[in-house]
Amino acid sequence: MQRKVLSRRTLLKTAALSATGVTLAACAPQTVTVVVTQQVEKEVTKEVQVTTVVETEKEIEKVVTATPLPEGPVEIVFYDRNVPQDIEFRKELAKRFTEQNPNITIKIEVSPDDYMTTLLARIASGTAGDMFRYGTHYGMANLALRGIFIELDDFVAKDSYDLGVYFPGSIEACKVEGKLYALPVNGHPGWSAIYYMPELFKEANVAEPTDTWTYDDMTQAAVKLTKGTDQYGLWVAPYYEASLTPISAFGGWPMSDDGTKAQYNDANTIAGVQWIHDVMQKDKVALPNPSFDSRTQLWSSGKVAMVLSGIWEGSYLGDATPNDKTMKVATGPIGPSGQRGGFVGVNVFPTLRSSKHPYEAWQWQKFLCSKEVGIENVKRIGEPGLRTDVWEDPALINDPLVKPHYELLRVVKPMPVPANGRLSEIADPVQQIYSGIWLGELSVEDGCAQIQEKLQQILDQPKPGL
Repeated sequence: MQRKVLSRRTLLKTAALSATGVTLAACAPQTVTVVVTQQVEKEVTKEVQVTTVVETEKEIEKVVTATPLPEGPVEIVFYDRNVPQDIEFRKELAKRFTEQNPNITIKIEVSPDDYMTTLLARIASGTAGDMFRYGTHYGMANLALRGIFIELDDFVAKDSYDLGVYFPGSIEACKVEGKLYALPVNGHPGWSAIYYMPELFKEANVAEPTDTWTYDDMTQAAVKLTKGTDQYGLWVAPYYEASLTPISAFGGWPMSDDGTKAQYNDANTIAGVQWIHDVMQKDKVALPNPSFDSRTQLWSSGKVAMVLSGIWEGSYLGDATPNDKTMKVATGPIGPSGQRGGFVGVNVFPTLRSSKHPYEAWQWQKFLCSKEVGIENVKRIGEPGLRTDVWEDPALINDPLVKPHYELLRVVKPMPVPANGRLSEIADPVQQIYSGIWLGELSVEDGCAQIQEKLQQILDQPKPGL
């Protein structure tokens, strides 16, 4: 169905990009006193008393005890990116949450533009509050393996919280070594949908994308829609994250499922990289090694017919659509593997182990992951919550800008994470080699061989902080 796009507020550009890896000082386990609490029932008029028995000392990573309710008001300090619409929405949600939970106040703190550098410095100095915004696809495992996050499994059990309401891939993305460190607040299935201008298709007498389109179909259409450098048929992102879409559609994957072996020497992985190279250099239907801003610049001037990207484009491209054009969205093409490519990217709000009120922070996480908030996320920040009942709600399932992403979320895997957790160290070195490939300065075979060597070096390193 064709429609004039609904304007949505633009999200911060870095939300769709890989975060730059930043080194954090190791947080080694410390010697603590193990405390075993026993409930001793007595005939009293007010409450049950608790007798504490101190046993032996051990070197462990955490102490599991019952979480008593606070006697007075609790303040949870939450850090978020400096994105006005995000902060505005989060403050409204905090007010709503406190109305429902009068004993808990959420204080929203805004971090400067250099979010990761500031955040990691605060964590190292113990001034990062209770929670902060992050992404499993930015390298949450790297931080989790340092022991700075609270595991949520005990809270899930305590509240009998149903994790089955989420897309399976989104829950798996929030786990590290089988432990749950966050709930999936919102997210996407990667750079995996075709955003296009039907007017340009009509001018070139090219049929619009369908659910059965293959990568060959998309490439052939892009050839017909290209007019030299005056109009590109396609825009493809050059980043490591974005490359996972064609790589997986061609049957490849950057590393083994256990995160120990690089797979850029696999023929299918190489084929996915080859496709990106070819549309930029061989077919010349896509801008070589483009900047992130280039697609909105081309789109706003009507100089690109298709953009292979993610659900955030409902805001980015929606706001940039020319007045005499419309934007439509089609599900990403089918690759030679028979599958559509992509990965689950999950935005999360993990709780720091240093928090004095982790259980109250858990309540805030659950609120942010409610169905109501998940649906509201679409209009306010562009990305729905990752509960299946959010995406299946009539408000979203019938939205032509959202629906194409739904089926993919049901099947795509989480971002591939190294067994040693060093995900945040991958994007930059891979991107440097990719740039040479996309610009035609390096052959696909030589480039993938270099990535294979570099990635394996990262995968062979020990876990951070150990």
